[in-house]
Formats: sequence, C-alpha cells, structure tokens
Amino acid sequence: MQDKTVLITGANDGIGRATAERLARKGAHLVLACRSETKAQRTADQLVEATGNERIDTLPLDLADLSSVRAASELFLAEHPRLDVLINNAGVYCDQLELTRNGYELQFGVNHLGHFLLTLNLIPAMQCTKICGRVINVASAMHSKGGIDFGNLRGERGAKNYNGTRAYAQSKLANVLFTKELDRRHGSELTTNCLHPGVVGTQLANKKGKLFTKTIWSLYKPFARTPETGADTSVYLASSPEVREVSGRYFNPTQCLVKPSPTARNEQLARRLWEYSESAVRDFLL
Repeated sequence: MQDKTVLITGANDGIGRATAERLARKGAHLVLACRSETKAQRTADQLVEATGNERIDTLPLDLADLSSVRAASELFLAEHPRLDVLINNAGVYCDQLELTRNGYELQFGVNHLGHFLLTLNLIPAMQCTKICGRVINVASAMHSKGGIDFGNLRGERGAKNYNGTRAYAQSKLANVLFTKELDRRHGSELTTNCLHPGVVGTQLANKKGKLFTKTIWSLYKPFARTPETGADTSVYLASSPEVREVSGRYFNPTQCLVKPSPTARNEQLARRLWEYSESAVRDFLL
C-alpha cells in the first residue's frame, strides 16, 4: 500500500480508526475525513506516533451537510492527484427523528446520501489510478431488515412514528443497493464492494441513542467484536490483490462472499434509489 492514497470517513473512532491504523502500518498515504477537525488531527498525530507513517492528512467533512461534502470533495481534489481507495465507513444511529441540514432523515442522510455525493464527486480522482480505484461501503447485516420508504426519507411521517432501528436498517440497505448500482454504472472505471463488519463494540449506539438503548448496548459491548477485528474486512477489501477485479459484491466479517438480502438484489430498487439520491444531491455535484 505504500504508493496508495486512501480516504476513510469517520476515521477518528471505532472501526474507522482501527482501519486507518492497519493501513498506516502497511504504508498507505491516509486522509482522515472527519466531522471534528480537532479529533481528526489528534488521531492523525497518534497514528504517526504509533506507526511511524508520517503520510497522514486530515479532511473536514460533515456528512449531514451536503455543502460540507462538496467543500471536502473540492479540497481533496485540489490537494491530491489521485485516490486509490475510498472507504465509506462513517455511520450514525439515533432513536429519535433528527434531520440533516438539508432536511433528510439523519441516518439516511449521513449513512447513505452524504457518502453517495462524496463518492460521485471523487470518481475523477479514482480514474487517475494505475489500477482500478476501490470503493468500500461499510454496510451491515441489518440491511436484511430494511426497505426503502421513499415517502418518508425526509421524516414526513413525523417523530411519533419514527423507529430508529428501522431507519438504520433502511440506511444500510441503501449502502448495499448503492454498491450494486455504482458497480453497474462505473464498473469499468473502479471496483465497488460492501461489507458487514460484524457486531462491533463501538460508540455507535451511545452517541444518539436513548437511555434504554445506551444501557442495553453498554451491557452487550463486552461480548461484541473489537473495532480492530471489525476492521478486518475493510482492510482486506482495501489492500488484498485477491479482490482487485471483484466488484458489486457483499462480504461478511470473515472476508467471505455472501448473498445480501433479496431486497438488496433488486435492480429496479437500486436504480430508483440512485435516481432519487442523484436528484437530492444535484446542486452539490462537482
């Protein structure tokens, strides 16, 4: 990975940080894209000290704000001639209805829509690589519980009818559908794969979950996979020559190819989601 540039969203904590450290040890040039510039720089400094790899940069990115995603895309393209690997890792979970700055349900907006825009804006940089650039979307087995409710992506049904788990499953289904459709549309230019990292003991449910959710998650975390183990498949898809020409596929926590849910394999749904997402981000495309 010593001649590779890798951008990781949400790289200051959890699976993202563990992925960054593993790839830093492999010699990759890392760009840590995070909402908090302070946390991103602190993580970068810690990784330099831990790995001896000084090629670690930061990039301010708020996935809940499409104007921030556009600005981050412009800044990256201005400073980096190419992008070999894009790891769309950042994610959010919440129990109560919240909206992004652009008015979309928060989990859909952050977990899918922000990454959708970032990826499309950075395709030109991935086209500059000697070998196909790689896009890696961190999804979840929860996608199998989800559906895409096109009439509620802006929280139209209201806070009383909001189900955080259902919204999270919807956003993870969107990750898999996006992977499939990106491969269909751009498979000759780059490879795109997604993965389930396993149930990992991160801070995901502690940040915006209700007290009950936080309590249950805190009790369960000691039995969950560590972030370091949860990063295994992301690192594999980013660095292994075995998947150089593999695209449009879904991997489990042990790096095995598995079939996603029947809904996630619905080509018409994938195209409809792409068209909706493209319309939603049109004003922020480069």
